Amino acid sequence: MSGTDAPASAADPAIAERLDDYRESLFDLLRLPTVSATGEGMDAGADAVRDLLADHGLDARRIETDRYPLVYGERVADDPDAPTVVFYGHYDVQPAEHPEQWESPPFEPTVRDGSVYCRGAGDNKGQFVVHAFALDALSAADAMPEVTVKLLVEGGEESGSLGLKAYLDGADGIEDPGIDSDAPAAAIRDADLIYVADGPQHRSGRPTLIYGNRGIITFQLDLETANADLHSGNFGGPVPNAATELAEVVASLTEYGEGTDPERGYPSGGDRVAVDGFHDGIEVTDADRELVDRLPDDADEVREELDLTHFATERDYYERLLLEPTVTVNGLDAGYQGAGSKTIVPRTATAKLDSRLVPGQDPDTVFERIEEHVAGVHPDVEVTEGTGFPPMKTPVGSPATPPVLDALSAVWGEDPVELPVLGGSLPAAFFRRVDALADVPVLVVPYANPDQGNHSPNEHLDLNCFENGIRTTAAFLERVADADL
Repeated sequence: MSGTDAPASAADPAIAERLDDYRESLFDLLRLPTVSATGEGMDAGADAVRDLLADHGLDARRIETDRYPLVYGERVADDPDAPTVVFYGHYDVQPAEHPEQWESPPFEPTVRDGSVYCRGAGDNKGQFVVHAFALDALSAADAMPEVTVKLLVEGGEESGSLGLKAYLDGADGIEDPGIDSDAPAAAIRDADLIYVADGPQHRSGRPTLIYGNRGIITFQLDLETANADLHSGNFGGPVPNAATELAEVVASLTEYGEGTDPERGYPSGGDRVAVDGFHDGIEVTDADRELVDRLPDDADEVREELDLTHFATERDYYERLLLEPTVTVNGLDAGYQGAGSKTIVPRTATAKLDSRLVPGQDPDTVFERIEEHVAGVHPDVEVTEGTGFPPMKTPVGSPATPPVLDALSAVWGEDPVELPVLGGSLPAAFFRRVDALADVPVLVVPYANPDQGNHSPNEHLDLNCFENGIRTTAAFLERVADADL
């Protein structure tokens, strides 16, 4: 038993007794490549998730979409007035690129030093399955509280959540054999709370509660200045260089903000977005700032771990990370990249970027402002929008939070870290597209270790986090049964 020796819930003995079986069920699921980017294994993966939920006491079924299936499971309380909790997760994973960098095969769960290494271990199979195991353990202990529990597990989070959006919008092509209703998201419209176990815990390793997530849009800039790459001696100088001109456009997107010294000698590129209208609508509350002020000051540790010579700003690390939006260059491509040199004037250049958004920003409006900015700097640059998620925020004082905080403290034996938003992005905001769910709290409660390496080679989930995740869900369900949601 981890965290504290005192049982956090009546299910703790059953969890300990069945833990090996729960691990094997997870490992079986991890062995299935479910890569939404390519479609590999998605149909079989949906069936496997449905069967896992059914094997652990939920009424489970597939919900078909025009993209990948959702998997839905429920356990309905006898009391019609009992609270309803919807747990969200996703069974698709990132591609397992660079297999030579994996210390063990990416789709063969391998236990090393107390962790299971496998693609999807932390993101997100090893986190959503714990809810089913918690229900199984509560049932085995004859301690199931009066809570209606619903699991909604999607298959496209890593590629834009198109199926989830279609389901929540009530789009054509949705086939839910368990519901005789045309209402959008009919199975979960009665939710009192949406609970998302995803992402890593705070880098301190303390249990973590997050009240929302930053949104994201991705976009691409393309510039073509000539009909061919040209000899730099014959044409260099008077002929425009696509790489140079696009670099100027990219640099124009940011500027130095207050507290940043551009004379320190590092390359140009500021810490604030310099796009007119980009920041419109941002909502940062005093409660958000208080949470950030209480976070451990570990910026120096981050600098040392990453071998950084400097940060892009001298302002507070977490304030910049969590409360402000960004424009980030993900990749640049132009000209010759092979061995040796090739003296050319590149005719084309491409930049791939993302923008992380904070609550109050609208992704469509932000993209329009970026388009306008780029056109004003260089009208020949083509701007193409990619995928994205809106930002989402639940008020810090939500009545749904005490049962979560109490469960986290009881299981992990430490006071939780509370974050106003997750620095990364989740599709949690899409639930707000449903009128019936517009005001329902959405809380992010990550169970994975801070160094899980999601999206990277050697992704792994600490097995004590897996166990404590099961215990936390069980303890939370016991506590939320008596909460006034």
